[in-house]
Amino acid sequence: MKLTNLSPSSFVFMVGDPLKAWSNGRLKSTNHKVMMSGDKDRFSIAAFIMPNEGTIIKTPKELIDEEHPQLFKDFDFMKFFFFAFSNPARRFDSGQLLYDFAALSPPVSNAHMDK
Repeated sequence: MKLTNLSPSSFVFMVGDPLKAWSNGRLKSTNHKVMMSGDKDRFSIAAFIMPNEGTIIKTPKELIDEEHPQLFKDFDFMKFFFFAFSNPARRFDSGQLLYDFAALSPPVSNAHMDK
């Protein structure tokens, strides 16, 4: 994701894997890295929201149909969270974690899933 020519008062909301799973892939989770040029100051605030323990991430039935089959199994958010920071998960690319944890079938290609 590349953002350019933003106003100084811009607000950027980045979707994580749980929202990608909940939306059945309609919302795209993003990898991000800030690149600065010049010598201007930059101020950022990171805010993370986590659901309550025991929250199940489940795609609403309204987002599943013949053209949009369910991509991810229902899962407990905290189990995914702990998986993402586990030793076995270190071998996965961060863009693969959701698929390795909850995909109902392997994606044909990551490239087409996130465009």
